[in-house]
Amino acid sequence: MKIANRKNRNRLISAAIVVIFIVLAMTPLVPEAEVSSCLMVTALGIDSEDGVIKLTAETSDGTATESVHGEGIRVTDAMQDLNERYGRKIELKHCGVIVMGGEMSADDISFALMSLLSEAAINAGCAVVSSSAQAGEFIQKAVKLTKASGSGVTSYIGFADTSSSVFIPTALNVMSELRSKSAATALPVFEIVESDAATGSQNAQNSGSDGGGTSSGSSEEMTELKSPYRARVVGSTAFELSESETLGLMLFSKRANGGLINTEWEYNGESRIIQGEISSKSTDIKVRYEGGRVIAELKAEAVIRFVDRFIVIEQGNGENVINKLAATLEEAFTRTLSGYVRDIAEVTRREDVLGLRTKLYQSSPQDYKAIPPDLASAGFDISVSVKVS
Repeated sequence: MKIANRKNRNRLISAAIVVIFIVLAMTPLVPEAEVSSCLMVTALGIDSEDGVIKLTAETSDGTATESVHGEGIRVTDAMQDLNERYGRKIELKHCGVIVMGGEMSADDISFALMSLLSEAAINAGCAVVSSSAQAGEFIQKAVKLTKASGSGVTSYIGFADTSSSVFIPTALNVMSELRSKSAATALPVFEIVESDAATGSQNAQNSGSDGGGTSSGSSEEMTELKSPYRARVVGSTAFELSESETLGLMLFSKRANGGLINTEWEYNGESRIIQGEISSKSTDIKVRYEGGRVIAELKAEAVIRFVDRFIVIEQGNGENVINKLAATLEEAFTRTLSGYVRDIAEVTRREDVLGLRTKLYQSSPQDYKAIPPDLASAGFDISVSVKVS
């Protein structure tokens, strides 16, 4: 009897083990089914047209990509439209970049990001950029371009952020600025440039050119997604930034931690171009009213490691003049950085890219209400110091 009971118990244990293995074998099918029922969005374009929000999304299932579209009165309505059109749920947790169309106002961008962030639809670290025209056209052209290299829009813009000193604000960063009095969030404007493959001459100069930007008389076309020297203060049109102005904006950006700069260095009667790398920096902006006028104090401190060390040592002719060399290098880099700061200060007179109105309201709300902040006549006290290593 005991032997029979033991055999029955062993059979039950064996059967239970078999059931467990069957269940384990079937479990991979569950997440696969969930993934196949979702549209995984990697890049999202948002446009506002006649009071209607239009979405264009680059989606991926791990093996292929496709562009999908939806529209509605609000972003949430447009998302629901996407779900119904394609019969799959839109998943934005892996979205790396949001492209805002050129017609988007400060309120449009504010409501769009508020909807996505408040419902935890996107990660707060998602990058936000602007296209000079329609975001939908930008996404479609960028997808075609980046497919050839096996990358995506997110990868390209992430690369531009690190390699070209382009300031990419995060979604949370944009929201915090839009709740300010100045609504001065500077978004970098990316361009799709199409050129004649034979001559290399550029034709279409922005991402939303009519008719796809075909080169007239050209039998072959090359398309390039360019890192911008353009910027757009939210709610106003895109404008060009020079290289110096861009570097000045980067200097005061909290996210831009380093970067390469060139300076003209004179020593012993000779002039050379020396390249340096900003290894650390500290910046501060203070704004006040003085005599009915806006006064902005722009302070920047940087530690720069000069790259062309052997050229500098050669200039010293082996003599013990390290301190003298360092002092002249610091003077040269200080002069260059001061020029960048002056240039971005001049831009701020026209477009509040540094958010001076926000800082003014935070420090003097009563004065802000009493005296309209006219930045065109603002005064700038600029202080720049550099140490070389």
